[in-house]
Amino acid sequence: MPNFQSRQSDVKQKCPNQQALINKNNGFTLLELIIVIIILGVMSLGITSFISLSTQTYLNVSERDDLLSSARFAVERLNRELRNAIPNSIRITPITPFTTQQCIEFIPIKASTIYTDVPVVPDNKRANIDVVNFVNSQDAPFSSCSGTCPDYIVVYPLTPSDVYDFDINSGDGKVTQLKPFSGLTGDIWTVPIEPTGGMVFEQHSPTDRLYVFDSTVSYCVSNFQLKRYQGSNFEPSQSLTPAGSESLMAEYVEFDKDAPPFVYSLTVIAKKCRSAN
Repeated sequence: MPNFQSRQSDVKQKCPNQQALINKNNGFTLLELIIVIIILGVMSLGITSFISLSTQTYLNVSERDDLLSSARFAVERLNRELRNAIPNSIRITPITPFTTQQCIEFIPIKASTIYTDVPVVPDNKRANIDVVNFVNSQDAPFSSCSGTCPDYIVVYPLTPSDVYDFDINSGDGKVTQLKPFSGLTGDIWTVPIEPTGGMVFEQHSPTDRLYVFDSTVSYCVSNFQLKRYQGSNFEPSQSLTPAGSESLMAEYVEFDKDAPPFVYSLTVIAKKCRSAN
């Protein structure tokens, strides 16, 4: 009997210690918490870096795509406008060791037609020409020009100076200005021209074609930008700072003197004739 009571008391003494040990195993030690915090921090840093890199890559690709789209638009527009330029009206500023910018200039065709009768050397001067009725570049009838008519005509230009360096009052050359007119009808129009004393053109066009124009257009690369200018005056010398309205076409355009942005070569088609003996 005494022995049984002793063993029972020993069991009762051990049970509280076992319960405390179980309660102790249900929590975390300070070292374990520190290790978990460090692991989570490293994982968070890696995830943040991955998200930041992905976001930056997306932004870089989007920016590059915008730049390429802007460049494609500018090049496509320039190509279209050059295709509609008066023949031999394209000119480019020369490249020098001190050049930091470059411009290309041309004169858009406002309208064109076939003439049936124009005064050409050695004919006498006349104050009008006969042309086939025509429309402008927007396919609208060109049957009138009111007020101070701003339109010019050119016959057979061979060099840029033929369309940039002219004197309306001289009464000769390849360019003259239209006088105000309206109400033209029929297939053949008689159009009045400047100056009042009459005009005689330098030579005939092989295709009897004349062109109507009213302004110049320039594209210039400067300060990593491509800009378009329209409405500058007709000047014998080309300017690097054209007047007229200005439009930004593209940015981040690098200028390299060894590979200039504008290169133009004039192609001359010569007709060879064989004489018969």
